[in-house]
Amino acid sequence: MSMNGQKDLTAGVPLPLERAERTAAEQSFFRGEPITWLTVPTTKTVVTDNAFGDSEASERPGRKNNFILYGGNQYKREAFYQMAFP
Repeated sequence: MSMNGQKDLTAGVPLPLERAERTAAEQSFFRGEPITWLTVPTTKTVVTDNAFGDSEASERPGRKNNFILYGGNQYKREAFYQMAFP
């Protein structure tokens, strides 16, 4: 309880930054096996037409693909749920 008599609902709840600072020693487990989140950035090729010569191609960052690594396999979220909770 805080000094004004109201409950402190955030006590003991980790903030997002605290969770992001998790070290490798604090690995997460699911059903006794390690589980990790993998973010894979993608790139897209953008071609710019040039009227006086060759077209120019450049690589730009695209969206990110998120995977779950569990039991030696790489899953998308829905595939992981189907495997874990049939």
